[in-house]
Amino acid sequence: MKKFKIIKISVEPQDAVLISRTNNKNIAMQARFRLVKGQKEVPVTQVVKVEGIVQEGEIGLSKSLMKKLVAKEGEEVTLHPQSRVISPSYSLVKQRITQPGRLFTQTEIDQIINDIIIGNASPLESSVFLTSQLFQEWSLTEVEYLTKSLAASGQMIDWGEGNIFDKHSLGGVPGNKVSLLIVPIIAAAGLTIPKTSSRAITSPSGTADTMEAFGCDIEFTIDEIVEIAQRTGGLIAWTGGLNIVPADEKLIREVQFPLGIDPEPMMMASVLSKKVAMGINFLCLDIPCGSATKVETMEGAKRLAHRFSELGQRLGIRIESGITYGSSPVGHTVGPGLEAREALAALIEPLKASDSLIGKSTSLAGILLEMSGKAIQGRGQDFASELLQSGKAYAKFQEILEAQNADPNIRPDDIEIGKCVYEYIAPQNGWVVEINNEVIARAARAAGAPMDKRAGVYFLKKKDSVKRGEVIFRLHAPTDKKLLAAEAELAKEVPIVIEGMLLGRE
Repeated sequence: MKKFKIIKISVEPQDAVLISRTNNKNIAMQARFRLVKGQKEVPVTQVVKVEGIVQEGEIGLSKSLMKKLVAKEGEEVTLHPQSRVISPSYSLVKQRITQPGRLFTQTEIDQIINDIIIGNASPLESSVFLTSQLFQEWSLTEVEYLTKSLAASGQMIDWGEGNIFDKHSLGGVPGNKVSLLIVPIIAAAGLTIPKTSSRAITSPSGTADTMEAFGCDIEFTIDEIVEIAQRTGGLIAWTGGLNIVPADEKLIREVQFPLGIDPEPMMMASVLSKKVAMGINFLCLDIPCGSATKVETMEGAKRLAHRFSELGQRLGIRIESGITYGSSPVGHTVGPGLEAREALAALIEPLKASDSLIGKSTSLAGILLEMSGKAIQGRGQDFASELLQSGKAYAKFQEILEAQNADPNIRPDDIEIGKCVYEYIAPQNGWVVEINNEVIARAARAAGAPMDKRAGVYFLKKKDSVKRGEVIFRLHAPTDKKLLAAEAELAKEVPIVIEGMLLGRE
């Protein structure tokens, strides 16, 4: 096998490796591999091909993998394929596919998930299990079985007495930094909200990435999470440091991310298994609706909200959904550092913040406040706004920052952003009628986000009138090379659609 030079990176999951797409077509992402250096070898659960992060001949390893290999940056390793046998549960998946009307039992789902966890099922076999969900309807009972099995695959938190609250977004909207406002609002109301989040996989920033831009520790043990949440009321932590739903994490890295699929049964089970494991009683689910989101129509969003609500009842979680506008970024920023700046500024001076950021944050927080009984029906958003405008939410966020070992007095300008800047200029007079979320996200990632917290996009104009020559957004990158890569992404497809006020003439 070809040798690779080690470079150290931050990657989730920590037992995955990154290689360049260039000239590595003979390496199948779905295959199993082991890393070998001298007499040392360790298994690799996922080989991910990327552009820009690593160069040809390099391999990106986490600090954890380097420690297992007793390897240093700059040393060489080789990738070796592993042999495998057909897993016992694969026949169950085939039977479900080939026998019309056949449904999985709880015992069968448990066996499939167990084979995935212990490594009996290969990524290829797991991919059949997931891709079949795209073409076969699953009963809600089967989704319930899958949720319970995923939750039981790892540790589960028992909070004892008292209710635990959470907010979760189905994603797909760049710049969705609302959790950084919602968590301190809810905690300031005297409720407990231990928010856990993954790092970004395909987006420019996950909530955990943005929290890390403040200088926070985001990796904790379960005991530490319980202690911090009980002391401050809230926190924002990374799920990767916990043994919470490891089967789901494995399926994400081995199948869902490489294939770019997220079938509804698995998506629902993935979301709620984490909530079951975290001991959540009340959940506000954010369902973004619009182009490039997981749910493009209002009808689809309502249907999904009802299914989540019913599944939650079966699992002992009360769920209410907020269907939100998802066709453009939330607020003015995309990327960890820029989003951290904007969220902190909104907590300090909410009256000067973006309407979309404040409106979405207080609306979703209001749902939780009404669910808790802290606010009467229909007045939750007003109470959330009071907690924000009074400064109580900001004071609570300072407590959370200190509890997560960051400077509680950090100011927005203290957060570093990329000094290399490209300005996107309006080519004509008119009105910004569309922002292509996918193009903006690709450009931000090419600039270095989320691994480099300094990279991202700052919008000066969104759904606004513009004049020719005005700056619509600025792209920030840490280096000229990254900036050129991001500009190249913007050149592939129009990121902003501008139309004149005259739409036609008859």
